[in-house]
Amino acid sequence: MNFLKITSIFLLSFLFFSTFDAFSKKKEVVVYDAIIVPGYPFNPDGKMNVIYKMRLHWAYELYSKGITKNIITSGGAVHSPYVESQIFALYLEEMGVDPDHLIIENQAEHSLENVFYSLELAKERGFEKVAIATDLFQSGMIQLLGKKHKLKVDYLPANIGFVISKRWKSFNGTIDYCLAYVDEFTPLKNRESKEERLRGTRGYTWVEENSLTLNR
Repeated sequence: MNFLKITSIFLLSFLFFSTFDAFSKKKEVVVYDAIIVPGYPFNPDGKMNVIYKMRLHWAYELYSKGITKNIITSGGAVHSPYVESQIFALYLEEMGVDPDHLIIENQAEHSLENVFYSLELAKERGFEKVAIATDLFQSGMIQLLGKKHKLKVDYLPANIGFVISKRWKSFNGTIDYCLAYVDEFTPLKNRESKEERLRGTRGYTWVEENSLTLNR
């Protein structure tokens, strides 16, 4: 995906989702059985990436306000030897999320796989109302790429009021990240070609491996 396409997706997602407000534009707030929070590469250098902060705090915001009963953190050890979903779960537990309400999905290596694998876990638990809760850009990307897969999931991107607020920016939490470390690790870029990674991002690899019929 070239720079122009990425920029277009970002602008479209921002213009669409920046007007979205889950708390004020609906007369009745929808309560979800679970939200899916895609992971992000972890680097134990003591500095928390801004994407980390936003996704964590947005998930906690939805949980603490009763918008979701459970949180599914998703992502394996993809670009670093730390399981992304476990890292997110450790931070969320430290923030105050009941560990009984945290579900870890640790197989996904691409954005749409975060959704596919998490929806499988949701189905196993009888969850019916599920949404993807992440930053504006990723929400737009998943929604656009997921149209061909007819994903049965809602979208709860961080609304613009939350994005520009300051309450989440100072969080630097401390966790025992060694709990999420895997000994035998090879980065995804050393296991898949650029074309293979792109197919994975678009969801086709998962579909083929799971023998699903897709209207392309």
